[in-house]
Amino acid sequence: MSQAQDTSSSDPKSKRGIQITERAAREVVRVMAEHDMPVATTWVRIGAKGGGCSGFSYVLDFDANGPTEFDLSFEEHGVKLVIDKKSEFFMGGTTLDFNDGLLDRGFVFKNPSATGSCGCGTSFSA
Repeated sequence: MSQAQDTSSSDPKSKRGIQITERAAREVVRVMAEHDMPVATTWVRIGAKGGGCSGFSYVLDFDANGPTEFDLSFEEHGVKLVIDKKSEFFMGGTTLDFNDGLLDRGFVFKNPSATGSCGCGTSFSA
């Protein structure tokens, strides 16, 4: 269950936190198992960094250390998610999904705060 989702407003920038779809969670667990990472203690770190063709690039990584005082943490579908507070400012309300199609396989960020994105979907502007 996501801890910080505010659905009281229709403004997408008012939503807090990050979510993960069930399909993306299954893929995360599969990758963790493939690389012998324990699901119970491994976090999925999501963030944004400067760069990319639209201004910011999405970051997706595994983190064995977990959240710090600079992070927000969430758990959904058995997956522990962590995002630094600065990235959350630009990515609040983002959902991590997974496409398993033949031509478009991979993780997808659905960011309601993005005002633009590049063609490949790995960077955005806010």
